[in-house]
Amino acid sequence: MRTLVRSVGRASIGGEPLPSCFKAFESNKIIIRRSEVSMFAAAPGVGKSTLALALALKMKVPTLYISADTNAHTMAMRLASMISGKSQSDVEQKLNTDVGWTKAVLQKGNHIVWSFESSPTLEDIDEEVQAFEELWGCSPHLIILDNLMDVATDGGEEFASMRAIMKELKFLARDTNAAIVVLHHTSEAVPGNPCQPRSAIQGKVSQLPALICTLGTVGTSMGVASVKNRYGRADANGTLMTWLAFNPEYMYIDDIPENV
Repeated sequence: MRTLVRSVGRASIGGEPLPSCFKAFESNKIIIRRSEVSMFAAAPGVGKSTLALALALKMKVPTLYISADTNAHTMAMRLASMISGKSQSDVEQKLNTDVGWTKAVLQKGNHIVWSFESSPTLEDIDEEVQAFEELWGCSPHLIILDNLMDVATDGGEEFASMRAIMKELKFLARDTNAAIVVLHHTSEAVPGNPCQPRSAIQGKVSQLPALICTLGTVGTSMGVASVKNRYGRADANGTLMTWLAFNPEYMYIDDIPENV
């Protein structure tokens, strides 16, 4: 048993911000916090995985990345592209012809531990966390789940199963003091301008995360809309947007230069 007074100032209370990746996020209070679940949602192909990979790389904290949606070769290509600044097509050639270059580049992402189980159960995720703790001697500071709909369920009603998964992830965040970032799909039937509203999130799972952002792209920019934010401003309609520079071929995502 612990009183709140004794907990304040100790890491075990949770809620501490992870390092900020983007000035635009910091300005608009889009903050990934330990012991909390955050969600980034969008239709397929918008750039959820690119944003999640940038968070994992730029935060430079012990990270467990559960890549159920994408295989190891593709993630290696994306990560090498993001680190090196080369296009994904150029990096793919390097992966096949220059092993030394590839290893040297990927070494810069060694704080990320990967799981590529294509349909992990909650038990699989728990085992990955335990294996991480044995490897690092601590729990991951950041856990990324890509994608919520890839987590295996007990065969019950889909939306009810997703809500049950989210409840377990919230417990895992509290238990490990990790920040958990969940990627999730939105319904393409709900329009966005360019970011969709909170109502577009599939499965009625929006009650549990402390932070929910929907994503949309316009040209070479990505809009990140806070549709729920326990610690800052939000608009459920998706109109409160933060903009980032975005080039998926180069896996580039960053603050928009001030002179642009």
